[in-house]
Amino acid sequence: MKPLCLIPAAVLFLSSLVQAEDKPKPVTRTFYVSGIECGSCVYSVQQSVTETKGVADVTVVQFIDSIANVTFDPKTVSDQQIAQAVREAYPLHGMPYLATLKLRMPGYAQHAAKVDGLFAGWKQSVTMEVTDKAKGELVIHFLPLEVDAKKSAPQGWSIALLTEACKEASDSTSRWSPKARGQYPSHGPSHFSASSRVMPLRAA
Repeated sequence: MKPLCLIPAAVLFLSSLVQAEDKPKPVTRTFYVSGIECGSCVYSVQQSVTETKGVADVTVVQFIDSIANVTFDPKTVSDQQIAQAVREAYPLHGMPYLATLKLRMPGYAQHAAKVDGLFAGWKQSVTMEVTDKAKGELVIHFLPLEVDAKKSAPQGWSIALLTEACKEASDSTSRWSPKARGQYPSHGPSHFSASSRVMPLRAA
């Protein structure tokens, strides 16, 4: 009789593993939001982003550099869609609220031309500003996006596009695997950085 009990248990266990793999893994990003001047601005932005499909949690905080910490499903909504939701929040002081992302990309100084070339191809969606070339600190500015409400997949630009592009470049040209802490091998600097080296910056 024991095998009869074990078989359903095994099936349930395997089923739970499959469901766990299929379950979306949310990510949290810190968007820096300009134009927030009061508590009502905070509410307006938070409400607009909260209503965006795929967003699980939003916390908007008013600082000198106001931020929106957004937890979302990257398989449903893109970074640009969230930035668009910020832009579409009701502007209480006349100007739209604008969201940016701050990234750190170690090795950018050695591969600036390649990274700049990637962003040139995305010029209809985003622009990239270099704030510290040596440290690889970048700011991503989002252009307006027309979202098709009928589509369930992410629309527009996302960090996933950048990390995938970096990975493809690394796989096609790299002669070695990047070391921990961004150290280069003795024979010289690397080819393009791997995808894991694109790091969104979060507020302290």
